[in-house]
Amino acid sequence: MELFAALDRASPEPLRAQLETAIRAAIAGGGAPPGTRLPASRVLAEALHVSRGVVSEAYAQLAAEGWIEVRHGAAPVVRTEPANIKRDSPSLGNDPGGGRPPGTPTGVFLKGDSPSLGNVGAPAARVDLRATAPDLSAFPRRAWAAALRRALADMPDAALDYGDPRGDDELRAELAAYLVRVRGAAANAEDLVITSGYTQGLWLACRALAHRGATRVAVEDPSLDDAWGTIRSAGLDVVPVPVDEHGIDPSRLDADAVLVTPAHQFPTGAVLSPERRRALLAWGGIVLEDDYDSEYRYDRAPVGTLQRLAPDRVVYLGTASKTLAPALRLGWVLAPPELTHAIATERWAVDSGGPAINARAYARLLATGEVDRHLRRTRREYRERRDALVAALTERLPGCRIDGVAAGLHLLLRLPAGTDEDAVVRRLAERRVRVNGLNAYRLTARDEPALVIGYGRLPQAAVPGAVAALAHAL
Repeated sequence: MELFAALDRASPEPLRAQLETAIRAAIAGGGAPPGTRLPASRVLAEALHVSRGVVSEAYAQLAAEGWIEVRHGAAPVVRTEPANIKRDSPSLGNDPGGGRPPGTPTGVFLKGDSPSLGNVGAPAARVDLRATAPDLSAFPRRAWAAALRRALADMPDAALDYGDPRGDDELRAELAAYLVRVRGAAANAEDLVITSGYTQGLWLACRALAHRGATRVAVEDPSLDDAWGTIRSAGLDVVPVPVDEHGIDPSRLDADAVLVTPAHQFPTGAVLSPERRRALLAWGGIVLEDDYDSEYRYDRAPVGTLQRLAPDRVVYLGTASKTLAPALRLGWVLAPPELTHAIATERWAVDSGGPAINARAYARLLATGEVDRHLRRTRREYRERRDALVAALTERLPGCRIDGVAAGLHLLLRLPAGTDEDAVVRRLAERRVRVNGLNAYRLTARDEPALVIGYGRLPQAAVPGAVAALAHAL
């Protein structure tokens, strides 16, 4: 199991106590139901970059309090009937407050960078360095096929009807638990809407905001260019806001809402600093949080969601496109209750609901831990690719600077001053190496040449040839 724990090493509170608090929150919030197997101490220690002793001591304390059972040689398990524990997460179906724990405030089409129509008929790339592309060969075909068979066997006839405008109820329940456990979100099934990918989720949220009177959405500059068209097609204006090494600058916001990638900014790789997080949440508009690349982190502890801090003003957007495959067309929106209804209404008007069979299959992958296992496998593979790529770039291109390598499936290669970025991209295209320059993601052009290099589809064996092509183009 993946487990979210935002550990603050600058805090006077011991890491062990912080970890205990995070695990209690996951259990009490419904993210780790009774019977859930928690990560082994060694696995969790590696994931959080702490000593194994810190995890073992935290588990021992939680076991003493009756939250979990610890047995020699086995992973800890959440107690079936925790002793002396008042669970603060009522059942979603009967809770008049929408299933929120007491005290909780109430309140893109991620295309895998698919070719534009203008590129149809162009020769296939020999090396694919596009930044938003996952490794499609890693898709867990056998597990997905088994999940589909089980979903079809178990689904009652009624589940094959149009269903809830918010999406399949089983997937929403499993996804809510997953987001609580893995991302520390303040999630419940009532406030989730299942969508056909990230782009539809963004478009639906923008439509709902437009109906409330919004006219302008700020975006990070640079940012994913697909999102600009999605926002405009929903009837809203796009307002660029510069990004630096600390993320977007909230003091420059002049819009009704803002779309941000705080965990790993695309394409610079910056993490939104704590000071700017606070300033952004103090700002008066709606925040659209694209939790981009949060699953793939290598050299740093996980970064918590903005949604957890302000669930009444943050609309959280997620997708399975980067973790599994874009072809699944599965995404989700976690929104404040008043916006959830509006987003679901927009979804129903567009296509009367999503593919429930695929939704049930994905719910099963979540429930059985297959998504967690897949993430662990691919995280190791992507890290090895990143390490090989960084080493080769450092050796062959010492005049370039590498940024944004701590997480995600891409890095930013900053080129020497005066380099013609567009000419480099064209020269690489002639050698059938597909890559985008940083200016392709800018709304306001700047003379800071760089390449946005993805390694999601770059096998380690192809790294030397790819870097040689880059060196030749430069």
